[in-house]
Amino acid sequence: MNEQLIVKNFGPIKDATVDFKRVTIFIGPTGGGKSTLAKLKDIFLYRRNYTVGETKKSSHPRFDSKIAYQEHGLLNFFSNNTFIDYKSFYIHINYKNGNHFIGITLDNIRNTKPIISKEQLIILNERVKEAIILQEKGLEFDKIQKEIVGELSEMIAELRDLQSGERTKRDFPTFVAPISPWYCTSERVFVPALEYSWAGLIRDDIGLPKLLLHFANSFLQAKKEVPELAIPFLNIKYLHQDGRDRIKIPGREEPLLLLETASGIQSVTPLLVLLEHLSRNTEQAQSFIIEEPELNLYPTAQRDLVYWLLEKCTQGDNDLTITTHSPYVLSALNLALYAGKVATLFPHQRQKVAKIIPEKYWLKAEEFSAYYVAGGGVKSIFDTKTGLLSESQLDEVSGHFADVFDRLTDLRVPEKKAPAKAKSARK
Repeated sequence: MNEQLIVKNFGPIKDATVDFKRVTIFIGPTGGGKSTLAKLKDIFLYRRNYTVGETKKSSHPRFDSKIAYQEHGLLNFFSNNTFIDYKSFYIHINYKNGNHFIGITLDNIRNTKPIISKEQLIILNERVKEAIILQEKGLEFDKIQKEIVGELSEMIAELRDLQSGERTKRDFPTFVAPISPWYCTSERVFVPALEYSWAGLIRDDIGLPKLLLHFANSFLQAKKEVPELAIPFLNIKYLHQDGRDRIKIPGREEPLLLLETASGIQSVTPLLVLLEHLSRNTEQAQSFIIEEPELNLYPTAQRDLVYWLLEKCTQGDNDLTITTHSPYVLSALNLALYAGKVATLFPHQRQKVAKIIPEKYWLKAEEFSAYYVAGGGVKSIFDTKTGLLSESQLDEVSGHFADVFDRLTDLRVPEKKAPAKAKSARK
């Protein structure tokens, strides 16, 4: 949570700065760069991309990037003047002049994120020792400062281990990338159609997109743990029976095969089964990155799916990133923000608000960000003053349609007939 990504001259992105929050939304036209930004987040969170390089004198962190960019379809997005800068609580990655530079970062209460050098580590260590001495002497010590000292002491121990080479190659990736990312590609719509074939495709490394194969493999594992799942907003129930994916529909005795159902059911069911499985893991923070969750769904179903995602993907330290083309997704999120706002401003109405939108779906303004991605850049569409999405963005598409409708209406004028005398003259 609270990561920052700066991207310049990379694929469709010319200049963009994004602050990721607990919930982050990208909306914009096709090809604008929404997925590019989401994929970069996935790459920098994925611990497999981090290793420890060994030299004669010490160990140093390393970011193995080529395979990661290739698997995400981004390898050809680089140019001679590409610049990428990613910062989280744990890691700082900087790409420029054809090279990646990696450093360990440390957030403090002022929300700064310096790279910790050996010299800074020594100074920081001394300050913590001084603070502990003051505490032992019985001097007044603020509770928050005590907590910070404790956190810094643990971090210093971790950093010292890394610099001394005592941390193993296995431990280092876990330290700098403790959050597990899950990228749910829009290509997941193919999963039901190839139900019988996934095991072989994964085994034989058939040339399908790696993100699709990863999603399919995760779904194969998930349905073993989630053999049944009710999906109320579609009024269906998922069943995994006899090795087949089935859907129980009210009024029909025999369930249908998933691949026989409507396209919306096919696109959303594997996603929800996977998320149900992953959400049961409460021991480790997870980052859910979902492309176009609204695929093939009716507007009200899109709204209810958004609420489902908020419930399943934002618990604990988890976070959710969505790329979308749908204004209905934005509207649903805006309602979740507004419900939280009304309940905060008017506590006596809290129960009534919860009857309209259950509390588990409420969003906090400080934990939300939204961007319009187009023309090589990004524009925040979240109004920090109101704590809601920008009304102009919500109305932009419908406003354009209304303008076209008005112009057409203006043309509804009967054809003017020529004066009678003029007609006689022509005769």
